[in-house]
Amino acid sequence: MNRLTKLIAPALAATLAIGAVAPASAAPYNNGNGVRQQIAQLDRTIDQAERQHRLSRQEALQLTRQVAQVRTLQVRYAKNGFTRAELRILDQRIDTVQRQIDREIGSHGRGGPNHGWSDHGHR
Repeated sequence: MNRLTKLIAPALAATLAIGAVAPASAAPYNNGNGVRQQIAQLDRTIDQAERQHRLSRQEALQLTRQVAQVRTLQVRYAKNGFTRAELRILDQRIDTVQRQIDREIGSHGRGGPNHGWSDHGHR
């Protein structure tokens, strides 16, 4: 082996070894379709609940803003492919918004924002 090969071969081997032991969480994933679908479902749920008067306009706007924040994060993460950590964060955010939607919808049935009053001002 010539002298240059003796210098390059160990450096190349070290580079390959470092790449092989990189943490799996740093590996990009391009399976963000499920995340996009979940975000779209949050929007549909909010729209439907507002149409059915299970959410007020103000509640729907607040929840829609939360969904928009999750969508912005999803777009930012998607630029380089998703890591496991990013998908986990998005999953947590989606779950948080879903729980908030459920809580707001549920509060209307328990004397929430309408405080027991019907749409006609009667109890």
